[in-house]
Amino acid sequence: MPPAALSRLLKLPPRQRLEIAERLWVSVADEAQMPVPAAHKRIVAKRLADYRSGKTKAISHAELMQRVRSS
Repeated sequence: MPPAALSRLLKLPPRQRLEIAERLWVSVADEAQMPVPAAHKRIVAKRLADYRSGKTKAISHAELMQRVRSS
């Protein structure tokens, strides 16, 4: 990509840059072909086991958003 084109893209508002990034990602992403690292699988398995055993509890979307915004 020519530097001038990239420079113009970087000057766009954040929302537009995110939309472009998403469209680019979707155009190349093939989730079926993307390997999931073993470490990620272990994290998910542990979190699911903790949830099923009662060690951790689910929270609502509203509570999640409140936590995200307050941190």
